[in-house]
Amino acid sequence: MADHGDGNIKVVVRCRPLNSRELARGAKPLIRMSGNQTFLDPPEAGSQQDKRATERKTMPFSFDKSYWSAGPRDEPGYCSQQTLFDDLGKELLDHGFAGFNACILAYGQTGSGKSYSMMGYGPDKGIIPLTCMELFERVDNKKAMDSNLSFTVEVSYIEIYNEKVRDLLNPKNTGNLRVREHPSLGPYVEDLSKLVVNSYDEMMTLMDEGNKARTVAATNMNETSSRSHAVFTLILTMKRHDVDTNLDTEKVSRISLVDLAGSERANSTGATGQRLKEGANINKSLTTLGKVISALAMASNNDGKKGKKKGDDFVPYRDSVLTWLLKDSLGGNSKTAMIAAISPADYDETLSTLRYADQAKKIKNKAVVNEDPNAKLVRELKEELEMLRARVSGSSGEDVYDPKIPAEKQIVTYKTKEGVIKKVTKAELQDQLETSEKLMQSLNETWEQKLERTQEVQKEREKALEELGITVEKNNVGVHTPKKMPHLVNLNEDPLMSECLIYQLKPGRTTVGSLDSDKSADIRLSGANILEEHCYFENTDGKVALHALADAVTFLNGKQISAGQPYKLRSGYRIILGEHHVFRFNNPEEVRKQRDRATLRSTMQLSITAADLEAMGENGTRPHSPTSSSGDVEDVDWTFAKREAALARLGLDPSLDSLPDEDLNKLYERITMVKTIRDHNSKARPESSLSQADDIWSESGRPFSSDALTDDTSVDAMPSHGSPDVEGLKDVQNQLESQRQEFESRLQAISESTEAEDLKEEKDHMQHQLKLVQMQMKRLLDARARGETEIDSEPFEPVIYSAKQLRLIRKVLDKWRAHRSFSMAETVLSTAVLMKEANVISKELGKDVSYNFVVASGGSLAAPSSSINTIAGLDEFGDVADPVLASATQPSVAVKVLDKRHNAIYVWSLDRLHQQIQRMRNLTTFIDRPSYSQHFSSEEPFYNSPPPEYSFVGNALISLAPLSRRLSSTSTVPIFCRYTAEAIGSCRVDIKIVNVSMPPKHSAGSTTSTRSSSPIPNMLPQGSKLNFFLTVDSVKGLSPHDFSAAHLQVRLSSFVGPGLKSEEIFHSNSLDLDTSAPSNLKFRRSFSIVVTSKVLTHMREGYAPIELFAALRPQYLERMERWDEMRELKAYPPPRSATPASATSMSDPRSPSQPMRRSETDFVMEQSHDVVTWLQIRELGPDGTYLPVPVVSQGNLDPGAFSLHQGLQRRLVLTMTSNSGRQLPWAEMVRVRVGNVRLLDAKGRVHESSSKALVTLPLQQDQVVEFKPDGSGLLAGETLWDSSVHNSLLLNRVTPANQRILLQISWSVAVESCADPVQFSMDMAVTMQTRDARPPSKLLSMLSSTRLLSKTSNVFHVRLSPPLTRSPKDLWRLDTSEKYVRGEEALGTWRPRGIAIVEDHTKLTTMEQRAADVQAIRVILAASPIGSQAPQADSAVWGSEERLQKSLELWQKRFGHRGEIILSQEPVGEEELAVKSAGRDDPQASLEAMQLVASTKLVPRSDIPTKKGHLMILIDATQDTWERRYFVLRRPYLHMYKHSNELEEIGVISLDAANVESNPEMETLLGKKFTFTLFTSSNSHALAAPSLKELQSWTSKLDPTRALS
Repeated sequence: MADHGDGNIKVVVRCRPLNSRELARGAKPLIRMSGNQTFLDPPEAGSQQDKRATERKTMPFSFDKSYWSAGPRDEPGYCSQQTLFDDLGKELLDHGFAGFNACILAYGQTGSGKSYSMMGYGPDKGIIPLTCMELFERVDNKKAMDSNLSFTVEVSYIEIYNEKVRDLLNPKNTGNLRVREHPSLGPYVEDLSKLVVNSYDEMMTLMDEGNKARTVAATNMNETSSRSHAVFTLILTMKRHDVDTNLDTEKVSRISLVDLAGSERANSTGATGQRLKEGANINKSLTTLGKVISALAMASNNDGKKGKKKGDDFVPYRDSVLTWLLKDSLGGNSKTAMIAAISPADYDETLSTLRYADQAKKIKNKAVVNEDPNAKLVRELKEELEMLRARVSGSSGEDVYDPKIPAEKQIVTYKTKEGVIKKVTKAELQDQLETSEKLMQSLNETWEQKLERTQEVQKEREKALEELGITVEKNNVGVHTPKKMPHLVNLNEDPLMSECLIYQLKPGRTTVGSLDSDKSADIRLSGANILEEHCYFENTDGKVALHALADAVTFLNGKQISAGQPYKLRSGYRIILGEHHVFRFNNPEEVRKQRDRATLRSTMQLSITAADLEAMGENGTRPHSPTSSSGDVEDVDWTFAKREAALARLGLDPSLDSLPDEDLNKLYERITMVKTIRDHNSKARPESSLSQADDIWSESGRPFSSDALTDDTSVDAMPSHGSPDVEGLKDVQNQLESQRQEFESRLQAISESTEAEDLKEEKDHMQHQLKLVQMQMKRLLDARARGETEIDSEPFEPVIYSAKQLRLIRKVLDKWRAHRSFSMAETVLSTAVLMKEANVISKELGKDVSYNFVVASGGSLAAPSSSINTIAGLDEFGDVADPVLASATQPSVAVKVLDKRHNAIYVWSLDRLHQQIQRMRNLTTFIDRPSYSQHFSSEEPFYNSPPPEYSFVGNALISLAPLSRRLSSTSTVPIFCRYTAEAIGSCRVDIKIVNVSMPPKHSAGSTTSTRSSSPIPNMLPQGSKLNFFLTVDSVKGLSPHDFSAAHLQVRLSSFVGPGLKSEEIFHSNSLDLDTSAPSNLKFRRSFSIVVTSKVLTHMREGYAPIELFAALRPQYLERMERWDEMRELKAYPPPRSATPASATSMSDPRSPSQPMRRSETDFVMEQSHDVVTWLQIRELGPDGTYLPVPVVSQGNLDPGAFSLHQGLQRRLVLTMTSNSGRQLPWAEMVRVRVGNVRLLDAKGRVHESSSKALVTLPLQQDQVVEFKPDGSGLLAGETLWDSSVHNSLLLNRVTPANQRILLQISWSVAVESCADPVQFSMDMAVTMQTRDARPPSKLLSMLSSTRLLSKTSNVFHVRLSPPLTRSPKDLWRLDTSEKYVRGEEALGTWRPRGIAIVEDHTKLTTMEQRAADVQAIRVILAASPIGSQAPQADSAVWGSEERLQKSLELWQKRFGHRGEIILSQEPVGEEELAVKSAGRDDPQASLEAMQLVASTKLVPRSDIPTKKGHLMILIDATQDTWERRYFVLRRPYLHMYKHSNELEEIGVISLDAANVESNPEMETLLGKKFTFTLFTSSNSHALAAPSLKELQSWTSKLDPTRALS
C-alpha cells in the first residue's frame, strides 16, 4: 500500500461464461486471455455479427488484471469471487483504513455479470459482501490491539433510475432526492439517510432491504436486468486519542461500491415502452460516463504538455446524475478500481466495453488522506522533535566535541528525509529545537488556556483605553473623561451638546489650528477668527500652560491673553478660542491631589511637602479665576463662560456676586439714574405699535416672563423719574408679575377659543401665497433659462387676508358653490352625447345595463356604499368607492348605472364614465382582432367589479340642532328616494342624550375666554364630551316586490362634520323582506363625541342622513328606467301651438307633428377634429430652387430624420389638412418657432443642450388656404430657417453615426371660431452632414426596413371646447343630446336625462331639509319655556296681532337680487327674442361672442395595419372625378397613399363614429359597382372596391359592429 495518493485508476476485465441464450444459438467465444492481456477475435464470416464488425483482425488489450471466468471452475486460470476480492477488495480496505477515499465500479453490457461480481448470487458472494465482512474483522482486530483507537461505520444505499436519485434504505424518502455540490465535500445527495451499523449482519440486512427496493426488469438479454445504477457507500471513521498531547485525531474514508446498469441496444434487448425509456436514460448516463472517461484520459495525457488550452480540461460531469456523483471517484480524491464485465460471444458490446476500459486506465487520481490538519501537524511535529532531540544530545553517528567548545563551533552532520546530507552547527539545532517546542506547546494549549490568555490581553487593552477615556463594556463603546490625562471639554449653549467633545493634551506640545489649513495641527477647529496656527498647549509633567500666538483671539477666564507669554492652567479654567469655541480645562491628577490635601486638612493631619510649598509659591503668570478649582466645576457652563467674557469686555468686574447689599444698592441707583436720563432724552421718537404695558418682547419676537430675566440683563418696563428705592423696584416687579399672569391667561383663552384656529388659517393662507410667489418666480426663471424672452409676464401681487376676511370669503364661496344648478345643467347638456354613446355600445355588445344622469349629493352622501359590501383591506385604499365622488363636497352630476344583470344600481363619476367609454371603444375597435381583444375585459367596462349586493335606495334626514342644545328628540322622518325625489317610506328616529361631560374650566365655574358667551341656552360647551343613543325603528313603506332585503347605515361624519380623518360606518343587520315585515328593520347604536368648535358649528347647521340600502328586484330596475323616460316627457312636452286644437294633437303621442330640428350652427358644443401635419425641409439646390431633403425612417413608428447639409439656405414647409373642412375654419398661420435643441444618442437617451430658446422664424406672405370639394380643408405655410441662429454646436458640426438632433417646432394657427390661435408643437429630428455629402442610397430601403421619404407626417387631435362663462339664455345651445351617434337607432325612444334632474335634486333637497327643520323646531319649542306654557286666552292672542303681522312682513321680505336664474333646455320664444333684440341683445352676436377654447394633442403613431389595398375614391362629386389610391387601415385612422410603397401620404381619415353603408341604390347613383359610403363624425367618403370580396372585407374591417347588428 503506497503512502501517497497519486496514481492511475486500476482497471480489470472479467469475462463471464456463455449463457443459455448464447449456447442455444450456437455462439462461440471470441475472448482469449493471456496474463494481463485480453484478445478479441473477429466473428465468423457470414454470421450476423460479422455484418456489424468493423475490425477483421484480432484486437489485443492490456489491463492491470484480466480475469477468466468463462471456463469450468477447476480450470487453472479460472477467477473466482474470492480471487477478485483478494486482488481488489483487500486493497480497497487498505486504502480505506489509511484514510483515503476508495471506489470500485462495475461497468459493462447488460447481462455481462456486473451485479454478480459486485453482489454475487447464493453462496458465491461478491465484492460488496466480502468487503463488509472483512471490514468488521479488521475493526475488531485493531480495537483489540490499540485501546485508544475507536471506529464507527455508516452506510448509505441509493439508486439512480431515469436520472432520478432514490434512497433505498429509508422507506419514507419515496420522492426524488436532489444532488448538490459542496466546495470542499464535493457532490452529495441532500437528505440522504446514513445509517450506523455495528456488525456484518446488520449491514447485510440493510443491503437486502435495499436490493429488494431496486428496479429490475426482464429483457431479451437478461431476465433480471438491473434498470438502475446502485451506489453502496461505507463511511469509515477512525478516532485515535493521543495520550501525550491529549488530542483526538480523526480520519474519515468513504468507500463507494458502484453497480452500474448495463449498456444496451434496443434491438438487442427488445425493449419497448417503459423499458425503452429506461434504456434511453441508462445509455444517456453511460454515454456521459464515456465522455467523462475520455476527457479525463485526454487531460491526463496533456498534463506534461505545454501550450494546452484552458477549455481542453472541461469534463462534463453535470451532464448526468451518475457522473456528477462519481466526480471524486473519476479523476478526483479517490483510489478507484474499475471492473469491466464482458460477455464472451457479443462482439460489438464487448469491443465497446474494452475500449471504455482502455480509456479509463489512463485517468490519474490524486487521493489525499482525510485527516484533521491540526492532528497531522501535531504528529509531524512530534516526529521532528524526537529527531532534533536525538541530534542535539549527540548520537553515535555524529562527531563528539569537548563540552568547553561553544555550540556555534560544533558541527553536526545528518541525513534528511529526502536523503540529502546536511551539516549545521549545534547552536542552529538548539534554536530549531526551541522553536519546535514552542510551536508544539502552542498546539497542545487547551481551549481554556487560550481563553484565559485572551482575557488577560483584553484586560490590558481595556486598561490602556480607560486611561485615554474610552470604555469598552459588553460590546458597547463609551467615552468618558480621562482618568489621568489633562484634557479640554467643550461647552455649548445647548446643555445636551455640552461635554460631548474631549481633546486630550498629550505630554509635550498640542497645537490648535484651522480645519482647512494645510499645516499640521493636533486640534482642528472651524469658524470665525480661527487662524491656521492659533495657539498651543504645553504639557510638562502633568502641568499644562497655554501659549497664544500673534493675532489670535484667545480668552482665558473671560480675558483676552496676549501672545508670547505662558499661562498656567488649573482645573475649571474657561478657554474661548475664536468667537464660538468654548472649552473648560480639566486636570484629573491636580483635582485628585487637591482632594487628598483637603482630606488631610479635615483630619488635622497637615504635612506640607516641599513640592506643595513650591506649587503654592510659584510666581507664574496666572489670571485670577472667580471659580476656585477646588469648588464645584460642574457649575461652569457655556452661559457662565460667555457672560464672563462679556463682562470683561465691558470692563465690569465679574465678581459682582461677592459684593455686599449696600454696594449693590448704590450701584443700582447709579445705573437707574443714567437709564432714566437716556429714556427722557429719547421720548421724541415715535412709539411702537406694540405698547410696552401690553407685552414684553424678546429679540426673537416671543414674550418672556420676569423669571427669564437674568441678573446681567436690565429691563425697565415702566421707567420712573427720580431715584427709585427698593420699594420702587418691588413695584416694578409686581407690575411685571401681574402682566405675566395676564399674558398667560390670554394665551390660555386664545388656545381654547377659535382665535388659535384663526391664527392657523392666516398662517396657512400666507404660506399658500408664498408658494404662489415661489411658483411664479420659478416659472420666470425657467423661461429665462430656456431663453424665452417673449413670455407674458403678468404682474403678480400676493393678496393677504385676515382670518375674518378668510371666513367671510369661505362662507360666500360655500354659499355660491351650493347653487350649482347652472354648472350642473351645463355638464348634463354637454355630456349627453357621451351618455348616448355608452348606451349604444352596451346595446350593440348585448350588455344588460343602461346609463343615465343623476345628481350625486356632496358630503357623506357623495359616494354611498354599503359597509356590508366593503371588501376587507380595499376600502381604505380607495379601490371600492369612486375616488372622485368620494372627495366631492358639493352636489355634482354623476352617472346612474342600472345594472340589470346583477340587479343593482350604483353611481359613477363623469371621470369614470370617460375611462369606461374608452374601454368600450377598445372592445368595438378590436372586435375583429381576437389577438388584441383578448387583452380587454368584456365585462369590466360596463359593470362594477364586483357588483354590490346592496344598492343605495334613499335616506331619511334629521336635523342636529336639538342635539347641539342638549335636547333628546323622537320624530317620524320620511325616507326619500334619491332617484325619483319621492317619499318611499318612513321611519322613527329617537336620539336620547345619556350625559354631557363638561370640560374642567366649566366644571370649576369660571371661564377665561375672551369672547362673549353664546346667547343660545343649553348650548353644548366646547371641549365637552357628548354621549347619546341613536335608535331607528318602525320602518314603513318598503315593498317586498321591489326589495328582497334591506339594511340601515349611519356614518360618524354625519354627526361630527366632514373634517373626520378616518370614516367609521355603522350598519344594522340585513333584513330579509320575503320572511319579515319592514318594521323589524332596526338600528341601535351609542355614540361618544368630543365637541370641538367645528363639531359644534356642524351640529347647529347640519343634518345627519340615515342611509337605506336594499337588494333590488328586476321590477324595481324596470320601473326606474321607465320613470326616467316619463320624467323627460313630462319635463319637456312638445312646443305649444297658437290654436287650442293643436294642443290636443300634441298630447297624442301618435301625432305626426314634431318640433322642428334646429340648425347645427345654432348649437355650441365641444368639437373634435383630426389634423394631419406634413413637415418638409427644403434646401437650396444648384439650379436656384429649393428642393426637399430626404427623410430617413426606420419604420412606421419612426417619423424619420431629415438629412441636412452644412452651410445651405433652408425653408420649412408646413402643410395641414383636415377632413372637417369648414367646420374647422382656419385662416392663416400666425407664428412658427423652432428651438430646444437636444441630442438623441444611439441608446435612445436624450441629452440636453444650452440652446433652449425658441426662435421665431419669418413667415412667407403667400400662404395657401383651401377648402376642397370633397369636404376637406388645407392650410400650407413656408418659413425661412437659418440653423446658425440657435448658436448650437450640435447644429454646426457633423452628426455622428446612429445619432440624431431633436428640435422642437411650435406654430400657431388662427381659427375663426376660436378666441386665441390654436397652438401646435412637436419634435423633429435632423442629422447634419457635410456640404458635399451624397443623399442616402435608395438601395438601402430595398435591403432593409429603412424608408426614404420626402416629408414627415403627424396627426394632431384638436379639441374645441365652449368657454366657461355663458349666459342662461344660451344654455340650450350646449345641448348635445341631438348629436348623432352611430347606432343610436337601437335605442328607440330612449333619451338622456336633461336639466330636469337638477330641478329634481333641488326639490329633493328642499323637501328633506324642510321636513327635518319642522321636526327640529317642534322639539326645541316643546323644550323652551314659551312652548311649555299653557295657551293664552283668545284676547291675548288677538292682542298680539300687530306683532304677528310685522313678523310676517319681515318673513316675506326678500333681500338682494330678486331675479332667479331660469334654466331651460329650449330656446326662448320669438316674442322674447324681439324684445331682447330691441334691447340691443342680438342672438347672433351672442353666438359669435361665444368663442371656443382650443387644445391639441399629438396622437401616438401606430404600426398595426389591419388591412391594406387599392380603392377608388370620389374626389369631386360635381365633376364625377374618381382616383385610385392605396389605403392602409391602422385604427383609429385610415391612411391614404399615392402608391403601394407607402412613401407618399396624401390623406388621413379619422374613423371616429364611423358608419359604413353599401346598397345597390348607391351603386346605381354613383355609376360604379362595389361602392360603399364611409360616414365619419366630420365627413363622408364614397369608395369603390375592385371586387365583391374586397367590398365585403373592407366594410367588415371598417365597421366591425356590422356583424353584431
